[in-house]
Amino acid sequence: FLPTALITGASRGIGRRTAELLARQGWDLLLTARSANQLEQLSVQLSSKDVSVASIAIDLTQPDGIAAAMAGLLQQGETPSVLINNAGAAYTGELLAMPIERWQWLLQLNVTSVMQVCSAVVPAMRENGGLVINISSHAARNAFPQWGAYCVSKAALASFTRCASPPDRVGACWPMRT
Repeated sequence: FLPTALITGASRGIGRRTAELLARQGWDLLLTARSANQLEQLSVQLSSKDVSVASIAIDLTQPDGIAAAMAGLLQQGETPSVLINNAGAAYTGELLAMPIERWQWLLQLNVTSVMQVCSAVVPAMRENGGLVINISSHAARNAFPQWGAYCVSKAALASFTRCASPPDRVGACWPMRT
């Protein structure tokens, strides 16, 4: 049995470093990111480590394509034993002056897409068990000037994580630095 991890937002930052680390440990990988080029480069790099890597480029701010993309990705590889919801973004500016379109974009990416990915992937994971890790931020528990929307989105993610946790082993990770 080789463990498999599905990582969203895998082309850079925390997602990329996590994929590189898991590949060095012998994990097979299912990767998503917006940038097809960056994802392909990473897939080639990691495949040279004698692990299986499947990937799909998807923009998680577009809710209509998420379920189909996750189904397609799962068909390319093993069912993951770990799902790492890492994709996310920040927004800085005065909270009450934020354009509604940017608010909806941020909440879709940082909260709603996590629910959508979990809804598409966790049922397949239930047979063998597994773990869901939602990458959050200390902003979930704090209020920072000019970071209000980000703080709200990460607080919502923390609440989602607590609500989903009992039956499905969902946990949050709050990195202090990226």
